[in-house]
Amino acid sequence: MRKYAILCCAAALLAWSCDRELDLAGKYDNTDSSKPFDEEINLDEYTEYDDYYMTDREDITVNDGVPRKGYWLDGKITAIKFSWLTKFTLFWSGDNSYMQTDCETPWLESNINGLTDDMAVIGNSINPTDGFSDGGQWFIGVHELGGEKLVGFFHSESHWPGQNCAYKSIGVAYSEDQGKTWTAGDKMLSGTDPKPETSANDGRSYGLGDGCVVWNEDRESWICYYSGFCTAENDFVITMAESTDPEGKAGTWKKWDGTDFTVEGCNQETGLGGPNTSISGLSAYHGGNPSVMYNTYLEKWIMVYHSWQSYIVLSYSEDGITWSSPVTLISKTMEPGGSMYPNLIGSEGDTEGGRSIRIYYSTDMVNGIRTLSMRRIYFK
Repeated sequence: MRKYAILCCAAALLAWSCDRELDLAGKYDNTDSSKPFDEEINLDEYTEYDDYYMTDREDITVNDGVPRKGYWLDGKITAIKFSWLTKFTLFWSGDNSYMQTDCETPWLESNINGLTDDMAVIGNSINPTDGFSDGGQWFIGVHELGGEKLVGFFHSESHWPGQNCAYKSIGVAYSEDQGKTWTAGDKMLSGTDPKPETSANDGRSYGLGDGCVVWNEDRESWICYYSGFCTAENDFVITMAESTDPEGKAGTWKKWDGTDFTVEGCNQETGLGGPNTSISGLSAYHGGNPSVMYNTYLEKWIMVYHSWQSYIVLSYSEDGITWSSPVTLISKTMEPGGSMYPNLIGSEGDTEGGRSIRIYYSTDMVNGIRTLSMRRIYFK
């Protein structure tokens, strides 16, 4: 693996008291003073594209004994440095979510071989709820609130015995002890129809999910980008929902209607939500599993997600609401075995990046088994 010299920077930690009011705008401050540092790079190792440079694929070795060996990546990864720690915490997404602490860097290749089964904190083996999370649940965004409280937004699945398909929804859970234990979780976003008694058993998805949740400082709100069935496209495409509640509680979420956030995310009595509407800039590229971060170098939000043809696309946004028409980032020519489950990570984690970031993804998928790969991106 290539070695890169890393620029050193001082990181000032926020001092939080247990009774301090929530200050999410301060926590996610996209000013110059909070910009991530950038790696030193050698452009000879990069290929030039219109807006960026990118390296060739680098495969990451996963040792025997690592949970879910052969199935990484399979969803959104959170890499966060909590204000009470000096090292990173990673939340890995599978049928369980694994919390890995004391990580020197946010880079997946540096940490994956330290994963163990006892790191699971939520999932289908930990207090599953029938019809909601009995098929698995895993985080799509973990964020720090006040004191030592965390909010964890998660993708959730319910399955049918012996059938190759899932009924999906999105929930929210909380931890009061730095992520060691979590509440059971409440459904916050759901599809328009209940779980069918039987399924087509052809791998077809039901409901919605496979998303990413970020805090939008300018809007003072949480935004969940997810894959939901949209009638206009007759397919699962990228759409979004918003909560202005500081803790993103269930019952406070509204789905996008094409112009604003007005559609009920999940009725807390029926467990069902209103219809999904695609993000117009992204509607021509159907897919799922978005990874979204704010880029302090570009001063824009950036999103990657995989298409249903198994290539990865890239889009930009000034405000997190209006998105540019995506460009192909990793094509089938570059990855004949396809590429899925992209994750953007910068030097300070998965919520912000600078001029130099990394994209992790799965490729060469055969009967579910896949290769975990990475490329480095350097913006012009």
